[in-house]
Amino acid sequence: MHSPISRSEKSASRVRNAAPCLAGGVAALTASALYSPAFAEDQIVAVALPTAQVVGSTPIDSIGVPLSQFPANAQRVSAKDAREQRNSNLADLLNDNLGQVSISNGSGNPYQNDINYRGFQVSSLLGVPIGVSVYFDGVRMNEPFGSIVNWDLIPMNAMSSVNILPGSNPMFGLNTLGGALVVNTKNGKDNAGTSIEALGGSFGRRALSFETGIVDKAHGTDYFVAGNFDRQDGFREHSGSNVKQLYGKARWHGNDGATQLELSAALADTSLSGTQSLPMDMMANRSAAYTWPDTISNRMALLNLKGSHWLNDTNQLAGSVYYRKASLHNVNSNAQLDDGCFNDDGSLATTAAGGTTTYKCANKAPNGTAVNAVTGANALALGYGRWTNAINTSVVDSATHEDTVGTSLQWSNFSQLAGHDNTFTFGGAFDHSRITYDQTTYLARLINYQTVVSPNQTYGFTANGSAPSTSNPALFTGSNVIGAVNLSSNVNNFSLYFTDTLSVTEKLSVTASGSFNYTTLNQGGANNKYLNEDGGYSWTDQVSGVSYYNPGYANAYRYSNAGSGAATAPNGVPPGAVAGPETNSLAGSHRYRRFNPALGFNYDLGAGQGIFGSYSESMRAPTSIELSCADPNSPCSLPTGFNGDPDLKAVVAKTIEFGGRGKLGKSTYWSAAVYDSRLSNDIQFIATSNTYGYFANVSKTERRGMELGASTKIDKWSLSANFGYVDAIYKSAFTTASGQHVVSGNKIPGIPAKTLKLGASYAFSPNLSMGGNVILVSKQIAHGNESNADPNGEVAGYGLVNLNLHYKPTRNLEISAYVSNLFNKRYSTYGLSGMRSIYTLAKQQFMTPAPPRAIWIGLTYSFGGKAAGADAD
Repeated sequence: MHSPISRSEKSASRVRNAAPCLAGGVAALTASALYSPAFAEDQIVAVALPTAQVVGSTPIDSIGVPLSQFPANAQRVSAKDAREQRNSNLADLLNDNLGQVSISNGSGNPYQNDINYRGFQVSSLLGVPIGVSVYFDGVRMNEPFGSIVNWDLIPMNAMSSVNILPGSNPMFGLNTLGGALVVNTKNGKDNAGTSIEALGGSFGRRALSFETGIVDKAHGTDYFVAGNFDRQDGFREHSGSNVKQLYGKARWHGNDGATQLELSAALADTSLSGTQSLPMDMMANRSAAYTWPDTISNRMALLNLKGSHWLNDTNQLAGSVYYRKASLHNVNSNAQLDDGCFNDDGSLATTAAGGTTTYKCANKAPNGTAVNAVTGANALALGYGRWTNAINTSVVDSATHEDTVGTSLQWSNFSQLAGHDNTFTFGGAFDHSRITYDQTTYLARLINYQTVVSPNQTYGFTANGSAPSTSNPALFTGSNVIGAVNLSSNVNNFSLYFTDTLSVTEKLSVTASGSFNYTTLNQGGANNKYLNEDGGYSWTDQVSGVSYYNPGYANAYRYSNAGSGAATAPNGVPPGAVAGPETNSLAGSHRYRRFNPALGFNYDLGAGQGIFGSYSESMRAPTSIELSCADPNSPCSLPTGFNGDPDLKAVVAKTIEFGGRGKLGKSTYWSAAVYDSRLSNDIQFIATSNTYGYFANVSKTERRGMELGASTKIDKWSLSANFGYVDAIYKSAFTTASGQHVVSGNKIPGIPAKTLKLGASYAFSPNLSMGGNVILVSKQIAHGNESNADPNGEVAGYGLVNLNLHYKPTRNLEISAYVSNLFNKRYSTYGLSGMRSIYTLAKQQFMTPAPPRAIWIGLTYSFGGKAAGADAD
């Protein structure tokens, strides 16, 4: 029989993870010895969990199971690790510490990393196929619109631990195709006292954080508050960050210990700038921007109430209700090559065939863009849409508003079953999200090669091309809106789930679980087109063949550095053309349902060693953005316009995993696992150009691999080593919109095959310690090279060394130093293959430069209780 004492045993079993990250001289020597061009093609980091650790079996996490009964290779990072390394966001923390994790970054902003875990991705950028679910205090952090995760909304110093649970675990709902990230938060009881930290250094970073915990024993309550303020200029031009986060929690415990209530709130207000990838001929200046502005402003408010109550010694009820509001505002600059309709002087291009000269493109008005070389009156004219080297430019302004309310309730029973220990949980969850998305694309002009501007939202031309004035009025004035999208969506997610762990014998436990998921998505709205993408007032829809024109532009003037003049034939309205705008409905209704089972076992071999195995299934329903950008004949420029509402199938993942873990001696832990995840109807974003693409179901994909991890303590040393291998491949043939023929066996872009991560720290004394880590990552296929046919379409592997030093001159004061990329390695984590540079017209690879060496110094003052950041949850 279980009794209430099991609740305290649960808390006591959450022992501290004793594998921090790496140490100074050892890290540097290891990197020098191991990293070579050959090894760079082979490399990752993870922390092996002590077998006494308890792992949450559901997002509510009121009751967990011992790691020895969890049938997969779970891993964990503690608050101690986060405090020692001082990562600015969760993605960086996981990359530094967890096996099978690597990152990629296409925007150039440190808060916008993509995480690759076992070949599955979770990202803050629209267009990335999401395969990992993220929970914060039991609340799902995957945004309803696109399933992305905004790392800048998760407060780092509120985190007590983060567990990564591998496999297609049906207990954690949609998106759990490859795993779930579960972030647990601190409380006032385990983190009593106050600490304040100031941090500053490279890239203009200045940060301030605080946390405080209070215990009121008389009333059975405790309180915790944490705040973060992080401002960075960024190492690249126009890549700054301004992050403000606040978190608070209040808990109440009944006198008998049977009841607990917990109310938490989180607020975030952030602004992030990124400057995109660079073509290879611009990589000599790695701090350069391609075009700007590109900014993301996020705001979030989260209120979460959780509670649990023991009905008796063997039955517990637990539940939660939450409200989450998020507002996401994006401004994106786009610059791409023209479609060949115009000559460099702005005149219409012609072609000769059979003795007849015709225009290459009919029914377009060549409204050019002013450039630096233009002087005099012509330089003042407002031109849009195209530079004289045939560049089309636009500014996209989009806003997403999300309101989500959710609730969950579960019952857990600990009665024996036929004389065997048994833990059974049955529950249900419901989430409702209302989403509105508004986006407007404006014709713009390019200033100083890289700045895209859209002044006044109107433009006009005079007879001689000079700036309009009272004495010289514009012959025509019109709006510079290319298109506008208005989308509203209601998403409902409902699930019923169960999990049961039966101790068949003292050595063998079996876990069976399942979840029935039902998702409805209803959306309405339209995509309105007023001009073609390069400013032409007349265009033909590629799908319907219907021609449209904007009546306000029928007598437009053209302007270029060759001068100005009336737009000539064939710029008349084409016969049969329809007066715009062209309107495409985004309305649609979709239903997805599936029962997802899982079965696993753990076997105790004795002497602290064990083996495990599992089979699991999970589902991911398409999101609004995927359903609205799924037409290969009309690709989208994310996060811009949409093209309709074609149907996509739900993704289904099936994973099998076998492995082992154990403890050797007093403080050495190891783990190993092999796995195979096979997906049906995987959703991929297929790139068609630098900025355009579409979502499509890919019939079959597979991710198979293995991982090894170990951690130990030897005297004053703490050491860890983790290696991961994943082979992520397409298992069915398809042809991309750009004409690439993908065959079974081609590797999925953006996923390094091998990673190795080594960690060490050394305590010189109770007041002085030094640590660090080595990160080695193999090469990867660049995005846009789905067929793997481009011999230059790869991103090279790399090796990094990071260090940290902590010194306490007094009991309350700590001085810290952090060095990232110690050897100033030049590397990239993201590549885009086969695109043309707008500046040289050359077809080449684009890459996002990763940060060079950085140094930060921190001061932490703690008082009134435990040292800051006690490792408890």
